[in-house]
Amino acid sequence: MKFKSYISIVFLFFVSTSIDAQKVYEFRDFRGDLKFTGEVASIIDTTFRLDQYQVDQSADFVISEKVIPDLGWGKFKGWVKLKLKSDKPRELFLQIHNPVFDEINVYLFQNGKQISAVEKIRKGTSLKPNSFRLLTVPLHFKNDSVYQVYISGISKFNPVKFPIRFLDQEGLNRFRDSENLYNGLMIGFMAILIILNLLIYFFFKVRVFLVFSFSNISFMLLYLYLEGYLFGHNYAAFFFENSYFNFQYLIYYSFQIFNFYFLWSVYRLNFLNKSKWILTYNILISICLFLGFMMFLSPVWDSLVSHNGIVIIGLITRLGALLLNVFMLIIIFKTWNTKPFSRWMLLAILPGWLSYAVPRFAAVFMHDTWVTLPFLYSLSSIWNVLFITIGLFFELSRNYKPKLDKELETTLLVEEIPQPNELIIPKLSKRETEILQAFANGFSYQEISDAMFISPHTVRTHIKNIYTKLEINSKAEAVRWVIEHQST
Repeated sequence: MKFKSYISIVFLFFVSTSIDAQKVYEFRDFRGDLKFTGEVASIIDTTFRLDQYQVDQSADFVISEKVIPDLGWGKFKGWVKLKLKSDKPRELFLQIHNPVFDEINVYLFQNGKQISAVEKIRKGTSLKPNSFRLLTVPLHFKNDSVYQVYISGISKFNPVKFPIRFLDQEGLNRFRDSENLYNGLMIGFMAILIILNLLIYFFFKVRVFLVFSFSNISFMLLYLYLEGYLFGHNYAAFFFENSYFNFQYLIYYSFQIFNFYFLWSVYRLNFLNKSKWILTYNILISICLFLGFMMFLSPVWDSLVSHNGIVIIGLITRLGALLLNVFMLIIIFKTWNTKPFSRWMLLAILPGWLSYAVPRFAAVFMHDTWVTLPFLYSLSSIWNVLFITIGLFFELSRNYKPKLDKELETTLLVEEIPQPNELIIPKLSKRETEILQAFANGFSYQEISDAMFISPHTVRTHIKNIYTKLEINSKAEAVRWVIEHQST
């Protein structure tokens, strides 16, 4: 019995030591802007009952091992604790570079007493402290006094992350200017590329440029959401504190669906009559549509789901995005030798994969700084839009020809699209053979146009020429002709 008591005392000693062992971060030689990488303790409250005074007395805090404290998905209120000390009296601004919290609060304590507080900041709040899109709270420090800062956040259907930055007034002004400059340049550059794609669509009627534009418009809206530019306006409460609809996930799944549909539009003729590939695509796009619909209505049913249920939903959401990207990557490698555009696609998507994967392992090699995911996504998206636009333009210029019948009859397809059953058609060019094959298999003019980077009118002209050459007058005759001339 004495032995068990001794073990219990030793265990409690080590536990209390580890809890009290959170280091005090001291501001010395502060230069205006600091990405906080000191020790941060965290606690998860699934009851939503703890207040700042109870948390101040709590012994359940755990030191975060990540540069950016990440409490993950779930139905809870996340708390983080900082211990701070200044070598002289100063006013600093505490900034949380994550504006998507449904609710966030900041409390400053000293010796068990609350000194100041900023509470119940929501997405729809018309005016955040200091009129900035990111929560930026002034804190006043006295010389050589130790303070505790408690930050609580609720973020339904998003990971609860606390990227913390400290700034003085000059640093805040510089940060505001640099953010405005970067985001202005990024959004302007993206807008130019989107407009270019839209102009190409309107002039050449190749729909993949339109779909790609919608994908990038969706990404821009998602980025503006993640960076807080859509909050603090008159419409913000309706769109982002709605009791029936979750517009965040409407934006997110619109981006995923447009992106996936763009990919399949470009490559679908490469998988003509390959039922397993078509079935896989249909299953994945159906799952994406279902998840998008359910998440759009999440405010209606989220009260019925437990903490663990939200965790599972988060895993399913990330798994769905991973499956779409893996399928995309497999298609690119499978068509590597037959479709030059695949090289542009791989070059375009690699930075996006890296920006998603690298931060998961950032704690291994990043100890003195951190980078937010939206910033990495913005860089990778600029790269993506630029190189896919270049690739699409080269494909269009390679395949587009004047719409004159004589030239159309002699035009050959530059890239070879493998067919499951090669047609023995001595009278037709390679391009006409592939168009006939696709047309006989039920593809519309627009779908053939998407995959071959030619206008629907050009496809229609090709079909007329094929009918004339083969002396047929209907689609039924074209289908019968294809079946009769397939090699076994």
